[in-house]
Amino acid sequence: MAVFGGYGIAGVMSVVTPSMNGLIATRVLIGVAGGASTVITPMYLSEISPTRLKGTIGTLTQLSVVIGILASILWELPFHSVDKWRFIFLPIPVIGVMGLVVGYCVLLESPSWLLRVSPSVERRREAVENIRLLRYVSGDIYSNEDEDNIVELVREGTNSTAAQTNDAVDHDSEPLDDPERDLDAITPANPEDPPPPITTTTNPQPPPSFKSYITNPQNRIPLLSSILLPIAQQLSGINAVFYYSTSLFEGVIPNPQTGTILAFTVNVVATIVAVLVMDRFGRKTLLTLSAGGMFLCCILLTLSLEGILPPLLAVVGVMLYIIFFELGLGCIPFFLASELIQPEFLGRVQSISMSCNWIANFGVGLLFPYMDYYLGSFSFLPFAVFLGATVVFCVVLLPETGGGRSIREVTEELAERRRRRWGQEDILFGETDSPFVETVRL
Repeated sequence: MAVFGGYGIAGVMSVVTPSMNGLIATRVLIGVAGGASTVITPMYLSEISPTRLKGTIGTLTQLSVVIGILASILWELPFHSVDKWRFIFLPIPVIGVMGLVVGYCVLLESPSWLLRVSPSVERRREAVENIRLLRYVSGDIYSNEDEDNIVELVREGTNSTAAQTNDAVDHDSEPLDDPERDLDAITPANPEDPPPPITTTTNPQPPPSFKSYITNPQNRIPLLSSILLPIAQQLSGINAVFYYSTSLFEGVIPNPQTGTILAFTVNVVATIVAVLVMDRFGRKTLLTLSAGGMFLCCILLTLSLEGILPPLLAVVGVMLYIIFFELGLGCIPFFLASELIQPEFLGRVQSISMSCNWIANFGVGLLFPYMDYYLGSFSFLPFAVFLGATVVFCVVLLPETGGGRSIREVTEELAERRRRRWGQEDILFGETDSPFVETVRL
């Protein structure tokens, strides 16, 4: 809601501000709102998505972005004049106000947040009911897999709050196993009943610190994947294509601006295709295909710009570049952290991840003109190097997170991988107080 409010305020200021300094201030505010959106939206969508649709719904973040970009390009075309330029900003406050109204009336509180901030029965009941409302499909209850995930979320939330508040723990109780029994146990029919004992499989411990989490050897690959792939998204060179698409099309097609609109249209269509295939193929497969395809497109663009291949193939190369980007690198880095990082640390890791993404974005936009000036037709080769490194990272290190796999299952895969490599479980886990790690050890 605060993000929508930021868009609304900044949009109104953009339309009415009388000075350049005021316009710069509004652009800063919109930038802050945009940055917050890239952190909060993928997290929220991940928390409310059915397991079998996590990738599809996560990709909607990118779909909304590319639709917004294309719409903004088409909207501003009639307003290229001194007396009409303010109308370019008019959709911003409208969308901000619409977001506030719809969000207030429709959006439910994040279930994960509810379970982490309070151990009360009311909070836990509200969290479970919110999940069930959000995941209700075609008049019938969601799948058993979703039910298991609710129990897992409740378990994580109750373990976390028990550790934070030192609530009573029933050491003689059996572990949470049966979904219906466990949901009934933590959501009694009478709201005035006292909270039941929180059942856990380990003794209550202080919650692990973020420092201990990031220094734990077990978490290296999840952390590297969550941070490096959003950087790779920008170092793939996609924004060099978008920022300077008009100059790329000069001399190749009669109207370069038409080429730019065509490129962003292909961007939308490719993202729609990505929505349709995201949960049919693994994240690792799509990322490898995406980076590998873009690598080949860099070679095609270089050969075309160098004059070895016909200039028209430069246009074909740009379109294929965009298509391969949206199939993997364009969508998955936004929600990958939510499939790799424990919920209590996801907010901080996602913030770091998206900050690195925007810094890389800024760097590419700033440096590409110099690359174009000094490297000329070879200016896409540095991006090819980064894309080749991305392919190697995905093939060698990245765990598969698709197919409805939970964070626990991904962690167990990494545990087995390290166990085969080193032959010792202690090397895998190191010294840690994390209840999550203790559960995996069991």
